Order: sequence, then structure tokens, then C-alpha cells
Amino acid sequence: MDIVGGLAAVGQALDIAKQLREFEKSFADAEFKLKIAELYSALSDTKMALADAREAIQETDSEIKRLKAVADSKVTTVRIGQYNFGINSDGKPSSLPFCPNCEQTQGLQIQISRGTAGHNLSKTANNRKWRDQDRFWQLGQTGESHVRRE
Repeated sequence: MDIVGGLAAVGQALDIAKQLREFEKSFADAEFKLKIAELYSALSDTKMALADAREAIQETDSEIKRLKAVADSKVTTVRIGQYNFGINSDGKPSSLPFCPNCEQTQGLQIQISRGTAGHNLSKTANNRKWRDQDRFWQLGQTGESHVRRE
């Protein structure tokens, strides 16, 4: 039962309670018991609706927390050509580009290397800087000396 249904059940229970107060002694005992049974039914519907609403609110809150954590963990980026690059404090690119497909479809910031998965990095506006960053990154990974290769 949803929140609207729960509110309707509350309204129904209140109407029944109001009718019970207005009963005169002339009503039969069976009719009084019938109204009490209707009241119990409406109150149990209300209780279920409120439990469902509490569960829905908890699920929504946990999803909001998860999405905030994901958003907080992402790197600030700048778009150059068709790629997003992580930026440093002065606003200049400081990382390898992120996979545009991964960013758009999964919301992930996965850095790519030149030419993988069909990415054509030679068309970026910052191609020379990208090549230099790529060489520096590769040298740092392999421990080689800083010898320029062409």
C-alpha cells in the first residue's frame, strides 16, 4: 500500500470513529460490533501503509547517500575535444583522459591510454601535451630514465 492509500485509510478510520461516537443506544449490538471491526480493518491498513512508507523513505535516503558518495569521489574535470581530463588546482589538465563511454553509460571515471578501445586520441585539441603526459606516465610506470623517444 502506498502513502496515498495509507492516508485514505486514516481518513476512513477517523470517519468510523466519529460514527461510533454518534451511536445511540438504540443501535443493535451487532451493528456496533460491525463498526468496530471496520475500524480495526482501517487501522491495520493504516499501519501497513505507514510501514511501507517508512521502508520507502529509508530506501530513498540510502540511495541519496550512495549517489552523494559517488559524486564526491569524482575528480573535477575539464573537457578538451571529446575527452574529459582531471584538473589540478590552477584549472589545467593534470591526468590522462577519462573514457567518455564509461563516464556517460556507467558514471565511472576510468583513465584510458592512447588508442585503446577504439579511442582516437590523436584528434584531441591538446595532442602534444597528451603525448608528453603519456610518455611521462609510461616512464614512471617502467622506471626508465627520461629519454625522449620519437
